[in-house]
Amino acid sequence: MNIVCIVSDSLRRDHLGCYGNDWISTPNFDAFASESCIMLDSYQSSHPTLPNRTDNFTGRYSFPWRGWSPLPKDELVLAQWLGEHGYVSQIIGDTYHMFKEDFYYYRGFNGWYWVRGQEGDRLVTDADIPVVWPCDRRKIRQPYPDRYPQIARNRSRRRVEADWLAPQVYQRACDWLEHNHMHEKWLLWIDGFDPHEPWDPPQHYVDLYDPGYEGQICDNPEGAKCEFLTPSEVRHTRARYAAEVTMVDRWFGKLMRKLEDLQLLDDTVIFHMADHGHYLNYPNDGGLIGKPLGFRGKRFPMYRSLVNIPTIVRLPRGKGRGRKVRGYVQPPDLLPTIAGLAGLRVPPERHGKSYLPLLKGRKQKRRGYAVSASTGEQATINAGKWSFSIWRGQRPAALFDLKADPDQKRDVARKNPSVVKRLHRQLFGFLDEVGAPEGFAEAYETQL
Repeated sequence: MNIVCIVSDSLRRDHLGCYGNDWISTPNFDAFASESCIMLDSYQSSHPTLPNRTDNFTGRYSFPWRGWSPLPKDELVLAQWLGEHGYVSQIIGDTYHMFKEDFYYYRGFNGWYWVRGQEGDRLVTDADIPVVWPCDRRKIRQPYPDRYPQIARNRSRRRVEADWLAPQVYQRACDWLEHNHMHEKWLLWIDGFDPHEPWDPPQHYVDLYDPGYEGQICDNPEGAKCEFLTPSEVRHTRARYAAEVTMVDRWFGKLMRKLEDLQLLDDTVIFHMADHGHYLNYPNDGGLIGKPLGFRGKRFPMYRSLVNIPTIVRLPRGKGRGRKVRGYVQPPDLLPTIAGLAGLRVPPERHGKSYLPLLKGRKQKRRGYAVSASTGEQATINAGKWSFSIWRGQRPAALFDLKADPDQKRDVARKNPSVVKRLHRQLFGFLDEVGAPEGFAEAYETQL
């Protein structure tokens, strides 16, 4: 059996037709989903990008130990483990954080290819490229000096769609398949940064959703309350994000056709995943844009539009065919699930649990909640009708009744102290179960 794992960074599940969207063009993702298992209760574990990849690669919840950091050198990782069982592995991506400055996220892979130029990648230094700010620069996210000028330089040479980075990633993956599909068994990991900001797809995709727009373009907005953007700017920013989703869909379709042409679909399992969503000031976003957990002294819960992520799994020969699957699954479960599919024993000391029985339509007793967290900041438990967020330090918790208030507009923690206490205990039990460092759990105190 062969394995393809695809990550689309910052992809909101409500922007895919198979999860209910009716205005964004994603025919290739939807066709893929019609032959796949659509996981309804898939949740982010460690936030954001790199912690998510650590969880995927190690089968462990990383947030109690580390945050934004290199892939640990002393832990067994997915590609290394599969290599020990005869798999040839390749990672192809433009998620530049994974490849830069000794972060080691290509560790264990037989081959790796970095499609360069995303975001702040220090690729182009040409002094003769004019840097034009498309909007008031105070609206642009600048986590460090020269981020946006670097973005402008990196994208200056694009002329046709194939010059964009998502197309390059998928084309490189198709090329790899042509020359490597004859290996006895292999793993291909495709790590696509889009639809992560900056949202700068070819204009013809933008025109699908907001044609004729002539205002300021905020394609890399500050993560904050959305009040700094005008209504038309918000509309256009949403259109640019949707345009990126459609661009990724088109090139994902090319990959699927390549797999079909090479007659690989009968013996290949394909996972399509996201690491987290992205706020765009929709009703369930808490008035936010970006991925902020805090801003100007205020702390925000991890709303479901951020942590309830799309996960779609196509089994060999299309078994499952459009089945919507209930049951909490998270990134640490990926490695054990691959082990189950490949008939391998799960390595010891993994936190995750295979959800292969769910994929096969069987009942499976699983943890009745999902924990999503950012190291040193907050943890959120989604459990049935409840979403509970708690911060490190003596701060008030937040509780939302997802059945009565799906857009999470009303914090009902004070009205439900018994629920807060129960979920608080559940978090402590989870941290004890995964062996969190001494003192880590105790920092999650609540004020009722």
